[in-house]
Amino acid sequence: MRSLTLWIGAAMLATLSLAHAETGVSADRILLGQTGPSSGPLATLNEEYVGGARLYFDALNQRGGIHARKIELLALDDAYDPAKAEANTRSLIAEKQVFALFACFGTGPSLKTIPLATEAQVPFIAPYTGADALRAHKAGVFHLRASYGQEIEKIVSHLVSAGITSIGVVHHADSFGTAGLEAARKALASRGLRPVVETAVQSSAEDAATAATTIADANPAALIMVTAGKSSIGIMQGLHARNARPMLYGLSVISANQLIKTLGENAHGLVIAQVVPSPFRFDHDLVQDYRKAAEAAKVDMSYTSLEGYMAAKVVAEGIIRAGPELTRDKLIKALEGLNGWDAGGVKIGFSPRNHVASEFVDLAIISRGKYLR
Repeated sequence: MRSLTLWIGAAMLATLSLAHAETGVSADRILLGQTGPSSGPLATLNEEYVGGARLYFDALNQRGGIHARKIELLALDDAYDPAKAEANTRSLIAEKQVFALFACFGTGPSLKTIPLATEAQVPFIAPYTGADALRAHKAGVFHLRASYGQEIEKIVSHLVSAGITSIGVVHHADSFGTAGLEAARKALASRGLRPVVETAVQSSAEDAATAATTIADANPAALIMVTAGKSSIGIMQGLHARNARPMLYGLSVISANQLIKTLGENAHGLVIAQVVPSPFRFDHDLVQDYRKAAEAAKVDMSYTSLEGYMAAKVVAEGIIRAGPELTRDKLIKALEGLNGWDAGGVKIGFSPRNHVASEFVDLAIISRGKYLR
C-alpha cells in the first residue's frame, strides 16, 4: 500500500510540474494511453478494437483535430498479462504522462489497471471488457458497451423462449471466463435451470481438445462460449472432430473475424451476441461513416472494429465539449453530459449517475462463412 501511495505521489508531482498545462495536453497534441495484447492469442482482437479507434482518430486528425490539437494514441503490449498491464499503466501515467487511458483491453488487466487510474485521477474510458464486476460507479471510469451479463441474458432468454433448456458453458480459465460463467449461472438460475456442463479452457487453446471431449460427453443442446481468439477456434474444431453438434452461442468478444477466416464454412450456425449495430448494414449514420473509413483504409470490417470506432467518436465528442482549455475534470463532466447524445443512430447514456453508455445487445448469426445481413 505504501509503494502505491508513493507512486501516486510521484504521478501527482509530475502533473503539478506542468504548471499551467494539463498532463498529456500540449498546444498541438492530446496524448491517450492504451495497454492491450499486441502479442499472444488475443492480439488479433485487440488489433481490431484499437484499429477501429485509429480509423476515427486518423480521419479527425486529418481534418485538423480538436481545437487545433491532434489525438495521439500510445499503445503498449501487455500480452494479456494482468501484471504487465499494471506495469504498462504505471508507465503510461507516471512516465508517458498521458491525458487519459482509452480502450484498455480485457477483464483481468482491467481489474489491475482501473484502481491505478482511479487513484491517480486519470480518466479510464471505453475498456474492452463487459465484466459486471467492473461496473461499480467510479468518478473517472466510463464503459461504452453492454455487460457480459446482459449479453448472456439475451442468449439465455432467446434459447429458453425457443424451448431449449439443455445448456452448457465453456469458459476461459481466467477472470473473464469466471465472470461469464457466473453470469450464465445467474441467468439460468432465474429460470430454474443450471448448466448441464461447465468446463474451462485456456486462452491459448492448448487444452481445447480435452474441453471439447467433456462437452461432447455431456451432449448439451446448446453451448454458451465465454471464449475469445484461439480458444473459440479450438473448441469449435474439437467439437467438429468429435461430431458433436450443439447450437453454439458466443459473446461479442469471441473474435468472429479471426474465427471465420480460420474455420470458413465450419463456423456455420454460430450465433454471437453483439453490442454495436451490424457493420454490414447501412441502417445508421455511424455505420456508414465507419464503412467509408474502413474502405478508404482498406481494412476488414468487423463488429469489434466498429466498436473501437464508436468509442473513439464518443471520447472525441467529450473532448470537443470540454473546450479549448482542456482538463481531465472538464472531460469527465463533458462525458457525463452526453446523456441522450446521438452518435449516429446509437444513443449514448452517460450521466453523472451513470457511466455506462449503452445496454444494446443483439444476436447475429454466421451462415456459410459470413454474417447474415
